[in-house]
Amino acid sequence: MTATPIHIGRILLPIDFSEFSSQALRHALATARKFKARLKVVYVIPQIYPIGEAMLVGTPWLATPEVRKKAEEDVHTFMASAREARIDHEMEIREGDPWREILASAEEMPADLVVMGTHGRSGPERFFLGSVAEKLVRRLPCPVMTVGHEAGRTWEAPGLVSRILCATDFSETSDRAFDFSLALASSNEARVTLLHAIEYMPDLGEARYRMVVPDVEPLREEIEGGAVEGLKRAIEAGRGEFVDVEVTPRVAVGRAYKEILRVAADERADLIVIGAQGHGLVEHLLFGSNAQHVIRKATCPVLTVRPLQASARAKDPRAEITLAKPA
Repeated sequence: MTATPIHIGRILLPIDFSEFSSQALRHALATARKFKARLKVVYVIPQIYPIGEAMLVGTPWLATPEVRKKAEEDVHTFMASAREARIDHEMEIREGDPWREILASAEEMPADLVVMGTHGRSGPERFFLGSVAEKLVRRLPCPVMTVGHEAGRTWEAPGLVSRILCATDFSETSDRAFDFSLALASSNEARVTLLHAIEYMPDLGEARYRMVVPDVEPLREEIEGGAVEGLKRAIEAGRGEFVDVEVTPRVAVGRAYKEILRVAADERADLIVIGAQGHGLVEHLLFGSNAQHVIRKATCPVLTVRPLQASARAKDPRAEITLAKPA
């Protein structure tokens, strides 16, 4: 496995005017500026039929001209910072099921990266970037950067990345996540921590293990040593042209998502990069138990990378992505 360059030329930003969308906008603008990418913001008027104070979600209705005009005005106001920064961008208003419309918009571009908040507004808007974000991370063919709880962070500027935490389980998807970590680190002059969590380390202090293995410490050291060697091999295999990037291997013991969050806090990571598995029941279970927890609770952006063959534009599963370094 050799690290491939990365090209980010088209960024999609779904919004719902919430605080989380505003945070996502700042990171989208910073990324677009760095890679000279075109930014497309999309707002979906959800299919909601109002009955007094109640809302029926999923009931089709046609937005009135007044509703569309108000949405256009709100989007225009929301994107004032993009105009001030002179970022190349466009705005789109769609109607329908939010996650389906966002997915369609991403495929039509096609998007190289989607940046979005992890939570939506209260009231009927809660059906937007809360559950919608989780659906999209599982379905979008391109990498997704989710932005959540950033209160209390002391970044010099939005989008500044100097410390990247990449989690690996030594799978092919994790290798691709490491590719992205290296490319982004090289572009930002950042350093990378490559983390592997040993989730199922037995409690070697239990009597049943002491009966079989009287001296348990060598066994623990062997398990952890094997993980360290695996990380070193992954680093050596993945470096490719990015020999300038400082990469530190790190092994943790415990539930993967808890260790990812702990190490990210410990190292004050600016970005967490994780791999998402392919479609299906196994992916749903793994995603729900690890990646989803990280996305929900992380205090820095999380970049989720899909398997290469999941890309709608990768007709040949051997095809490479091209992540060009920013000018």
